[in-house]
Amino acid sequence: MRRLILCALFVFSVPVFAAEPLGLTEDEFKMYQHYKLALGDARVQAMKPEARAAAIARDGSFKLKELQKAIEKGEAAGDVKAKCEANLKELFAQGELAGRIARLEVDTSAAHAVAYVQWFNEEQKNLPIEASFAAARAVEACPIASTVTVWANDKGAPKLRVFQALVSSGSARRINVDRVKDFAETRYMKLFEKVKSAANGDDLTAESGTPTAQP
Repeated sequence: MRRLILCALFVFSVPVFAAEPLGLTEDEFKMYQHYKLALGDARVQAMKPEARAAAIARDGSFKLKELQKAIEKGEAAGDVKAKCEANLKELFAQGELAGRIARLEVDTSAAHAVAYVQWFNEEQKNLPIEASFAAARAVEACPIASTVTVWANDKGAPKLRVFQALVSSGSARRINVDRVKDFAETRYMKLFEKVKSAANGDDLTAESGTPTAQP
């Protein structure tokens, strides 16, 4: 009985991440955002309102019914940028990078949403683990993101960048956060693009600002 009580206490003491649902998938967000941006086009504005969705669907190579569904979901979703950023803040308050996060942000201005994660690194040997963790958690918190851009600065010298990379959401979802310590260097880092790491001898002294989100 005592063992059962102790197990129960352990289970209930583990932090649980309860993401606020966005109501949109990555593909639905892309369609909805494409639609919203297209509405600003003078050629679309010249059309009759009832003809616009069909024209935008043809332009984006979408099925009209799927676009209409995405529009309905997008309008009901509200501020997905704010929801994603709140989810990121909650999720990164625990785990591998807790207490060392410098920046969490989501750019939803284009159809290709981007999640940005910056942290402070203490040991360069841990950079592959931290980058893998950051990418996997970012797409968990913000499932509409198409790309995750990650970078780290040295905790002892906050202006010195020691790592930067980007990864597609599809690749980031292949990362198992429970196995990053086992496979980050041998498997997961192969999923990233444009990798620069001080741990590999790369010179990042000239790097500053936000790394590009483009592959």
